Amino acid sequence: MIVDISKEEVRICTMLAQERWLEKFQSQDRPNYAKGKQEGRLQHELLSNLRANVCEYAVAKTFNLVWNLPWYPNELHPRRKNLPDVGDNVEVRSIRTHNAIPVWRKDKGKWIVGTKVVDPEFYSQVEIYGRAKADDFMTQEYFDGSIDGWRIPVEEFGGIE
Repeated sequence: MIVDISKEEVRICTMLAQERWLEKFQSQDRPNYAKGKQEGRLQHELLSNLRANVCEYAVAKTFNLVWNLPWYPNELHPRRKNLPDVGDNVEVRSIRTHNAIPVWRKDKGKWIVGTKVVDPEFYSQVEIYGRAKADDFMTQEYFDGSIDGWRIPVEEFGGIE
């Protein structure tokens, strides 16, 4: 499913991405993020925030779910880190260069919605692959030691009611 995002919607997602980046300005990265940045595997955090915002917004908009905005002061992180991206139990994951959606131990018991920005110049279109229950893929078959988690192939994602 392809979801169109208007210029005004992209603008709001961009403003929130910028605010999140500024809130975390010069904060210490977790080791896995620091390594990914150093190796050039990760997108700049500002663009990564925009991609995440647009994908989360697309899912919330399409399925009429609440979007739990990712902007908040760093000191609130311990209280907010377990809030889902949208709805009451949905994590939205986006891919950029892989054909499988990452999940981690913290995702146990959650639905994962796989997405991809298919218009990386303007962020105006998001493909929603569907949803998968994280627990169903936390097996050796899907384990990826490089992320200490699992990767669910996009073909494994099912429809969303």
